[in-house]
Amino acid sequence: SSRCRLKFMTDGVLLREVGEDLLLSKYSAIVLDEAHERGINTDLLLGLLSRIVRLRADATRAATAAAGQAPPLGPLKLIIMSATLQVDALRANATLFPSPPPVLTVNARQFPVTVHFARKTPEDHLEAAYKKVARIHCKLPPGGILVFLTGQREIEELCTKLRSQYGRAGRAVRPSGGTGEWGGAESSG
Repeated sequence: SSRCRLKFMTDGVLLREVGEDLLLSKYSAIVLDEAHERGINTDLLLGLLSRIVRLRADATRAATAAAGQAPPLGPLKLIIMSATLQVDALRANATLFPSPPPVLTVNARQFPVTVHFARKTPEDHLEAAYKKVARIHCKLPPGGILVFLTGQREIEELCTKLRSQYGRAGRAVRPSGGTGEWGGAESSG
């Protein structure tokens, strides 16, 4: 509908939202993605959100019983997503979920991945990344190369350097990231 809105935020921002409004009354659904990245914020959110879901359900039932009509604040839907989370352990945790939640499994294509890394920490990690990508590009069969760097400036610098060296040969060198932010440099070829 025209009233539907999506809001993307970090786990820290969502924790702040919980601090300001325990029932998260502005939201009808929360998607917690990359739940396998078990940091303190994610663990706190799993605990808090599982309780908020119950609080909202109780509030909805109470308002419906008292007024005989739909309450202004409906139930909160919680979607936990992860490619590698130990689902059975999470699902079986009766403290988080008194009744086990449903699990939806989406099969995805998986491709073989080879990890290349430096055995020693380089003085200039950007130059080391460039040299590693150049070596992989020249010596290994065609395929994607994904490089993780610390910020947008470094990503742009590496992409520019790679483009100047290899971009004219018909191979793509572009910034990549699924969130609308710069997330890495990827090169095909």
